[in-house]
Amino acid sequence: MAVTLRDVAAKAGVSPVVCSRVLHNKAIAIRVSEATAERVKQAAIDLGYRVNISARNFRAQKSMMIGIAHGAGFVRPKFNDGSRYFCALMDGMIEGAFAHGYTISLCPLLLNEVPEAAMSDGRFDGLVWYSNVPSKDNRDTLMNCSSPVVAIHSNADYFDNKFPTVLCDNFHAIGCSVRHLAELGHKRIGFAVDTMHGTTETHARYSSYLTHMKMSGLDPDETPIEIDPLNALDDYLKSGPKHTAVVTNNDYVGSEFIRKAALYGVRVPEDLSVVGFDSTTFCDELRPSLTSARQPLFEIGEIAIHQLVKVIDGNFSGPMETVVQGGFDVRASTCPPK
Repeated sequence: MAVTLRDVAAKAGVSPVVCSRVLHNKAIAIRVSEATAERVKQAAIDLGYRVNISARNFRAQKSMMIGIAHGAGFVRPKFNDGSRYFCALMDGMIEGAFAHGYTISLCPLLLNEVPEAAMSDGRFDGLVWYSNVPSKDNRDTLMNCSSPVVAIHSNADYFDNKFPTVLCDNFHAIGCSVRHLAELGHKRIGFAVDTMHGTTETHARYSSYLTHMKMSGLDPDETPIEIDPLNALDDYLKSGPKHTAVVTNNDYVGSEFIRKAALYGVRVPEDLSVVGFDSTTFCDELRPSLTSARQPLFEIGEIAIHQLVKVIDGNFSGPMETVVQGGFDVRASTCPPK
């Protein structure tokens, strides 16, 4: 039979209220001497008392669980496959959650095509949504959610400022990429994506590329290089790149340029300089290592959790949109043009 708080109180010779003050930090108006507190703690150890987390959470009407959702439109990123985007983001969210005593949950019901039921059935105190796929279904799912939400990679006005959002300063990051290549002497700089039918940030980054190319006195490509559908990148490299450098939408796209360039006799960076976006440790593993705009994924994930806990506790006071500025890491995939 489980040891109760009353059992500990009886052994220590104090009231259950005093026990609760010492062991649960409750009844803070009660003053307890150090000697009494030590007696209570020792009694708890002697009896093998353990806090019943389920009962405590039930009384507080909290699950102490935060769910991670990504909505429809793309598959769940793998922790050990390709770029380290998801790892870096999750590290930040875990750090933030642990600081507040919360558990992070990757619930399969949240990661399927219809997560609505699990989002609002009370199993989570709040949700972090990290999808930026522009779809009516995704938006409607979030707008109809009754649980506290913080969205990553999205502008707050996209959701009518209903809940906080956290995202990278894409304009600054792409500006760093274009300026780096322009300062090396590149004039023919392209912009490459996996698909332009992807995320809202893809469009934001391409728009930033157009603006910064013009600010640098260079002519941008009015059409980005799409490495999908199948063989599109092969065709681009096979015919000889028409650019001396490319800014890519993410590190995966940058890695594909590096991986396939050698197959067609294109040397990176001598014939084609390549810049990625995210700058996780994945970039250091590539050969050559990938120069990349650094998206502060850890910080974004951590901030999202801090904001969410404030919403859960009723202490959130803004701002509705938090834009986090990243940096730029020069590695071996860029050099002056021939």
